[in-house]
Amino acid sequence: MRQALGADRVAVTTVVAAAFAHDPAWAFLLADDYDRLAPLFAGALFDLRVRSGHVWVGGADRATVAMWDPPGATEDSTAEASQMWAVYRHMAGAAAWQRLTEYERAIESVRPSTPHWYLGVLATHPDRQGQGLASTVMDTVLQRADTDGIDCCLETSTVKNKAFYERRGFTEATEVRIASCPPTWWLRRAPQGS
Repeated sequence: MRQALGADRVAVTTVVAAAFAHDPAWAFLLADDYDRLAPLFAGALFDLRVRSGHVWVGGADRATVAMWDPPGATEDSTAEASQMWAVYRHMAGAAAWQRLTEYERAIESVRPSTPHWYLGVLATHPDRQGQGLASTVMDTVLQRADTDGIDCCLETSTVKNKAFYERRGFTEATEVRIASCPPTWWLRRAPQGS
């Protein structure tokens, strides 16, 4: 496991697009244009985080990735982030952008105002799932959050993923209501240990 570099972009976007191919939230966000939009969307998420050093890849083949926002991150408000999202908005079109805006608005309504690590993406290539890679790639930030006494948060739209995260300490769940989107939960993991 290591921090991702800009040169990892293609490998990461490929893994993320493959991993989320059957995810209900990504199906809502990208609709019938998944094959075209998934790499663009994954690329935007990667670009927003890689320079700050909060993207981690695991496996010799970079088959798993965790993209985090640190406590107090304001990356989405920077001019560079605005420009990246403008490019995505142009490529995705008005309908996809509207769905993303609706989704983000709903997520923001349940996001805590207290400092927390936010796991924006955790993905493992389908061929490598079930090998413990995702847990390993999360560990660095989870351990840091525990040491610093800071919560970790994320959202998921599948019962299977919700159970996966619960086994890793994300036990507080808040339902997120998004029109036309499948059930989604905001999950919180309090710092572990003493």
